[in-house]
Amino acid sequence: MCALFILVCFFFFWTTLSKLEFAKMDESDISPPEALRFPSTMSSFIAGSALIEKDEFTSLLDLGVPVDKGKGTGKADVLMLYNTERSLPYSYKSVVASDGGLTTPSIPAKDALENCESLHVVLTQNPGTTQQCMAIMNHYESYQIARYMRSGNPPSVLIPNEKFRSISRGHMKTGRDNLSPPTAKDILSNFKDLSNYFKHFEDVTAELKPILKRVADDKGTVIVQTCNKGQSELLMNFACSARARGLEDVLKHVLVFATDLETKELAEGLGLNTFFDEKNLGKMPKTEARAYGDRAFTMMMYAKVVCVQLVNFLGYNLLFQDVDIVWYQNPLTYFYDTDKSGDFDIYFQDDGAHSVRYAPYSANSGFYYVRHNDRTQYLFTTLLYNGDMIKAWDSHQQALVAILTDHASYYGLKVKVLGRDENEFPGGFHYHRRRDYMKKLVKGKEDDAYIFHMSWTHNKDNKLKFFKQMGEWYLDEKCVGKTLGEITEGGAVVTELPLVEPCCLAEPEITCYYSDKPSKTTCNGSPTIDKGGKPFW
Repeated sequence: MCALFILVCFFFFWTTLSKLEFAKMDESDISPPEALRFPSTMSSFIAGSALIEKDEFTSLLDLGVPVDKGKGTGKADVLMLYNTERSLPYSYKSVVASDGGLTTPSIPAKDALENCESLHVVLTQNPGTTQQCMAIMNHYESYQIARYMRSGNPPSVLIPNEKFRSISRGHMKTGRDNLSPPTAKDILSNFKDLSNYFKHFEDVTAELKPILKRVADDKGTVIVQTCNKGQSELLMNFACSARARGLEDVLKHVLVFATDLETKELAEGLGLNTFFDEKNLGKMPKTEARAYGDRAFTMMMYAKVVCVQLVNFLGYNLLFQDVDIVWYQNPLTYFYDTDKSGDFDIYFQDDGAHSVRYAPYSANSGFYYVRHNDRTQYLFTTLLYNGDMIKAWDSHQQALVAILTDHASYYGLKVKVLGRDENEFPGGFHYHRRRDYMKKLVKGKEDDAYIFHMSWTHNKDNKLKFFKQMGEWYLDEKCVGKTLGEITEGGAVVTELPLVEPCCLAEPEITCYYSDKPSKTTCNGSPTIDKGGKPFW
């Protein structure tokens, strides 16, 4: 009995002494083993863990990717793993001791990162109905995530009792692969495009250099667009809407890479600078794309690659934008204000479709700003070389995002996507998914917006209807689908801007088409376009 009492007393004394010694440790001390919370078999690469609020973490560290809010979503915390005892926060030992080490401690973001000299960030999510596991192993460093799925050989659909097989990031459990490699046909077609590009490079750049020098603003930026006759109404509406809002001085810095002479004449008739690169783009289709990914759409994607690569390669910053855009204010002012935009190499509008095809950036390739430097120069040269990916995937956007990921990892390219939950650069996601925001926008009560981009829209016909219904159509009907000669009725062009007066409206045309889409006025008497669509107003 006495021996037992002595043993109990000794244990009490020892544990008390240990706690006192623990409490006396200063900030330079290494946490004791009980605070490390991982077995010795992992001690060489994990010394402890903590939770940080996701919203706090991403406000402290701008990852560049679009980030959905965490609070109240079941995705509210970030799991931190510390690979050495010295990387642990100063408060770690006391936080762990406070609950006896029974839970993973929650620590404020700033404190949690205070002793981290470098930081690896892994982005992942639950893939829905798949029973996904994650393994972290101490090994030779990898900056890619290896994916495996139980399937046959070669991998196809998910087969639960099969062996694990290596799969691509785009492989789905249904067997579909969103990232199949380009075929020999795609590769050879790209060889042909590149051969032509290299053959004419010196002549094309010699012609382009003086134009860029004239068009660039005082910060060395050129606003780049490309267009064919089939999309010319959207280009003309862009120019007319900018004029209606008093932004004609900004239009002086727009350079349109016209892919046919008809578009060149229309653009110049509205005061836009043009460059007709007949050697590279002269064989582009004149008709508009009837649907996303059709032949005309894919061919015009090559024009988007060439025009950006040439301007960037010749040393200029650039804002690239599709023609289905209207300005509310000069978008360049956002990127010039680093208090707002930060210090990144390239900025994208968030596409909004956070699917595996566009992971992790979901960057919209129809509106982005590029600062010229060695990193962006090599990025767009690489995209040019990888034109076969665009042909294989019918998507300039998907190919660009794939290359962005590697260049961010290899070369430190700083990418920023302007998130879909923000209000400065709305587009198709906002149009179809954020009704409250669109109600403020169409009523002129959203002062933060710089542009609107009519993305997520099936074809040009719908784009025109949606713009008209929003009150963003400033092109007179008599100029729609016409050439310069048809508009001027064959008369001699005697003014510098022969199309501004006959084509540009001072006030927008407003027409109702669909009751379930954003509208300037109530369109409840119109039909719906979406199955089960509910009235916008």
